Amino acid sequence: MNSTTDWISAISSALTMLVSGGVLWVAYYQIKQVKKQLKGLSENQKNSTLMTVLELESELNKRKENFDKANFELREYNLELENSKKKLSKELLEIYRDKIDVSKENYLNSLDRLSYCILHDYLSDRDWRTEYRDTIFDAVDSYNENFGVSSRYRNTIKIYDKWKSE
Repeated sequence: MNSTTDWISAISSALTMLVSGGVLWVAYYQIKQVKKQLKGLSENQKNSTLMTVLELESELNKRKENFDKANFELREYNLELENSKKKLSKELLEIYRDKIDVSKENYLNSLDRLSYCILHDYLSDRDWRTEYRDTIFDAVDSYNENFGVSSRYRNTIKIYDKWKSE
């Protein structure tokens, strides 16, 4: 009787080992597939982040160009007045002032959006600090009337203070 029980036990152990090996192989295969999918998701996330960064940077540059263009137009108008002895048009001057104010607000809004993304870890502080430290400092120092206590650009102020202290 012992010999029959031993054989049944041996066969049962062998079958259990085969089933366990099959389960381990299936688990390994599934883990390998999940790892491949996660790698693909990681790559997609990286590409998505890169596209967002490039779009944000493009928008920031476009708004800075518009701001600079409005300032250049006012300076050109001033030169035109000096060279042609025309009279100063207060209406045209007011239009230039409005254009400058709107383009400056758009530019400062884009800097604030960039600052928000850095503060909330959507973008790497370390990477963007080297790229935009001077830009943020110049904006806050040049337009300090826009960065007072009741400023709408709180994120820019936070980044400015953070980077100034480092």
